[in-house]
Amino acid sequence: MKLRLLIASAMVMVFILAGCTDISPRLDPGVTPPPAPDTAAPFTEAPTPELSEEPLPELTTAPDELVDVLGNVIYGSDHYERYISFSDILVYEQNGETFVDLTVENSYPKLILCAVNIAFYNADGSIIASSSLQMPDGSFMLALPGGKTRLFARVMTDTVLTDKPFRLIFDQQTGVKPQ
Repeated sequence: MKLRLLIASAMVMVFILAGCTDISPRLDPGVTPPPAPDTAAPFTEAPTPELSEEPLPELTTAPDELVDVLGNVIYGSDHYERYISFSDILVYEQNGETFVDLTVENSYPKLILCAVNIAFYNADGSIIASSSLQMPDGSFMLALPGGKTRLFARVMTDTVLTDKPFRLIFDQQTGVKPQ
């Protein structure tokens, strides 16, 4: 009997508590402030369009001396570097000398003239050795036709460079320009 009374009273408590769990938001006029009296009235009239001057025609093409043969605008002296990419770079030692072999690709439709140096760096960022890349005929002035060309360099050093970081640097004095 006591158990039934205990269960019944527990059920009554559950029903009472279940009814008190409504937490949906409600506006309370006593807490919500009324709108400010100086609020502007909503816009009721359609605006009158105003005539403006005719827009100036936009320049759609750059002068010929500022555009390459592919139609890309030339912004600076390093413009043609974008058409040159290097791959298959191999630094190796042979008979006590250090060599670099690599492939350069010219994606520009004309011959590009340039000079490129390779610089090897120490852990502290200082240059420990450098050399100039050469064409297969030994020329330091690179005359790169469209497509891929094999290049090489002989690095005069007594330091092992096969594990050193390096950078390929276009010679700024020579520049990179089409023929």
